[in-house]
Amino acid sequence: MGKSNDDSARNRMEILIEKPGIYEHMTALENLRYFSLLFGIPSPDYDKILKMVGLQNAGKKKARQFSLGVKQRLGIAIALLGNPDFLILDEPINGLDLEGVYEMRKMLEELNREHGITILIASHILSELYKLATDYAIIDGGRLINEFSKETLEDACSSSVQISVEPASMQNAKTLIASRYPDVRCEVLSNHSLRLHEKVNLADLNQYLVENKVRVCGLSANDEDMEKFFVEKLSRGKAV
Repeated sequence: MGKSNDDSARNRMEILIEKPGIYEHMTALENLRYFSLLFGIPSPDYDKILKMVGLQNAGKKKARQFSLGVKQRLGIAIALLGNPDFLILDEPINGLDLEGVYEMRKMLEELNREHGITILIASHILSELYKLATDYAIIDGGRLINEFSKETLEDACSSSVQISVEPASMQNAKTLIASRYPDVRCEVLSNHSLRLHEKVNLADLNQYLVENKVRVCGLSANDEDMEKFFVEKLSRGKAV
């Protein structure tokens, strides 16, 4: 928000750490009323907040009767009482069943898309982060190790083929590859290196280039998964 260690910025932020601290003998609405008094938030629109998290029909059911997923929703509703611009969530889908994970993901997408709330999620569940996040940061021991976009992650982990040729053969190689694989994106990495963003048969590609007078120095396939990508980023950030 353009500020550092500033109360006015912190007032626009809310946080939910893993397990929501709700009162289980109260209904969802009673919990919101209690926490708004506790936080000194004057007259929030409770109905709107409950609707934002999909609890508009919770009625008089006590929180002890809620599933873990619904309790997580209520915890997020409490965090929304102050109408934050920035919401920090720690492991929001931890322990949820498949239906709960799906519903949580859709709710967070809606909070971002329809209400303009930026969400920072701390989690180790990479498959779910991939479905939600647009930008990533790796933190280890309180130290920021790396930051990258979803596009960078996709490029690193997608099936691809890297080709090294002699610089004098580069233009010819590009033309031949475009002709042979017209639907495959070809990225120039340097004056001697290309990447095809789709896995193709290495033997066939090598034979095709060599037969057309391209001197191939190397061919390699990349099919790295996200887990390996993140682990390697972590290991590179550690002091030896």
